[in-house]
Amino acid sequence: MLEKVDAVYIAVPHHLHYEYTRKALLAGKHVLCEKPFVLSSRQAKELFELAETRGLILMEAIKTAYCPGFNQLLGIAKSGTIGTIKAVDAVFTKLITDKSLREYDAGQAGGAFTELASYPLMAITRLLGSAPRNVSFIAEIEKNSNVDTFTRANLLYRNAIASATVAIGAKREGDLCITGTMGYIYVPAPWWKTEYFEVRYEDSRRNRKYYIKFEEDGLRYEIAHFLRKINGNSNSQRLSSDESVFIADIIEQFRKGESTQLIDMGGVL
Repeated sequence: MLEKVDAVYIAVPHHLHYEYTRKALLAGKHVLCEKPFVLSSRQAKELFELAETRGLILMEAIKTAYCPGFNQLLGIAKSGTIGTIKAVDAVFTKLITDKSLREYDAGQAGGAFTELASYPLMAITRLLGSAPRNVSFIAEIEKNSNVDTFTRANLLYRNAIASATVAIGAKREGDLCITGTMGYIYVPAPWWKTEYFEVRYEDSRRNRKYYIKFEEDGLRYEIAHFLRKINGNSNSQRLSSDESVFIADIIEQFRKGESTQLIDMGGVL
């Protein structure tokens, strides 16, 4: 197959991303790889360096990073409209009850954090950067499968804090809130398909609502950006290699059990 194509989209189970991406790059092919890109920062750095050496485009397929609404949101959040950003809180939950699926298979890097955390971590690094001073986790582990069904990551920055909450065994509003010194931005579920958000202030008369069209499932935005990069028509970085390395590093820390407190919710959240 690699002899007959110019580019590859990799959407295999998480634990195979590194192997397949490396093979495609070594064959001289551009790669768009699904999230989570890889499961360690070392692997991420190696693949991006390999792509750069060979003059190839390598992108992580977190579709939200490429959609118009989310990028408009970023521009407003960073413009000073809500003052200095002090906190980012992002939630992504997907209730999966069939425990025969890969999300409950530790051998395929299953679990809530590997499955869903790339989205909130992407929002956090795009808003606050890739250098938190401290990272910690609180997680519930499903005993039979040994994968996490509910996890919250807490990231402490020099002048801000962030939380990423994910779950496959519990459900709550999948929203995003960006707290500022003058106001805040609220994005209701599903925030990762950013079609609507609101800038809110103490004086509600100043509140402003934004509506942005989100086409179908959003894959077209990342594919279009991928093709523009291949054709040399875009110098913009919707999601940089450093940000993808950061996301891989946080996922790796969690998988190693670093700074993780385990909880037993008794099946009730």
